[in-house]
Amino acid sequence: MEAIVDRYLATLREPASQRAARADLTTFARWWEQERGRVFDPTQLLAKDITAWVRHRQDVEERKPSTINRGLSTLRRFGDWLVAEHLLSESPAKGVRDLPLEEHSPRSLPDDAVDAVLRAVQGEEEKALRLRDGALLALLAYAGLRSQEACDVQLRDLDLDGSSVVVRRGKGRKARRVPLHSDAVALLRRYLHEVRCPSGMPATGTDVEREPLLMAQDRTKDGHPMVPGMSTRLVRHRVALLCERAAEQLRSAANKEPRLERAGQLLQMAAQLDAASPHSLRHSLARRMLRRGADLSEVQRVLGHSRLSTTGIYTVPDEDDLRNAIDRAGI
Repeated sequence: MEAIVDRYLATLREPASQRAARADLTTFARWWEQERGRVFDPTQLLAKDITAWVRHRQDVEERKPSTINRGLSTLRRFGDWLVAEHLLSESPAKGVRDLPLEEHSPRSLPDDAVDAVLRAVQGEEEKALRLRDGALLALLAYAGLRSQEACDVQLRDLDLDGSSVVVRRGKGRKARRVPLHSDAVALLRRYLHEVRCPSGMPATGTDVEREPLLMAQDRTKDGHPMVPGMSTRLVRHRVALLCERAAEQLRSAANKEPRLERAGQLLQMAAQLDAASPHSLRHSLARRMLRRGADLSEVQRVLGHSRLSTTGIYTVPDEDDLRNAIDRAGI
């Protein structure tokens, strides 16, 4: 990878352009290696790699569109060079569009759609996975944690008697304490008692206490035992699976619904779930808090935003708000 990148950087005349391009390509390569589990190879780049990286930068890292677009510009130029050098037949970034720079409301889900995702957990036949997924949603949907933050939660970070969880490594390495809803406490408590720590919580100060809260199946061993640790990739996979199940249930309910208006609402929620991500649950919590009387500073502290202006994006009406406004304005 380094040899190819160095060859490309040597074609850039300005030192500032070289530094910026190297930073962008290094950031992308690190993400690619983490996602693919192997050394970055520019000759293996696909368009879906670029689009997945854009979603990661947007949803997980919460980068500004302008920052993401700058990285895209670097990847486009790099892709064109790879084609010119006959290392690729077509640039993988060719059809990937820039993100719009105007302020858009974050994509969130209606309350009924979030409830459908929570109910979809019950469709998992394996008890350990069912309770683990419930604990995962407790952190994502009820506490608004980012995927990486949920993966980083340790056993010692939970205070169920105090109804809170500590996020030790939030964005910008800032720690925060997040209150937990009683429903989230119930989900986490059952997971702890029946799956994670059936023999009781580890002693204070032990290495076990510092293990990840969430577990995953080790598919390299017979019986696929549950072991501590869950990757963000697995988090996205499980949330996508739960959203898919929830969407199927909503479409089934819509087919049986005699009221056309309600059937349409159910189908609309199913379509929203088709495009949902772990970050959609975080956005949904923010909007839910604002609708129910929380002020922006409270939402800011829960989500761990460093600037209040970042939280202010949730005051921009989303599609559901606009749809409700149009319905209220009917003639």
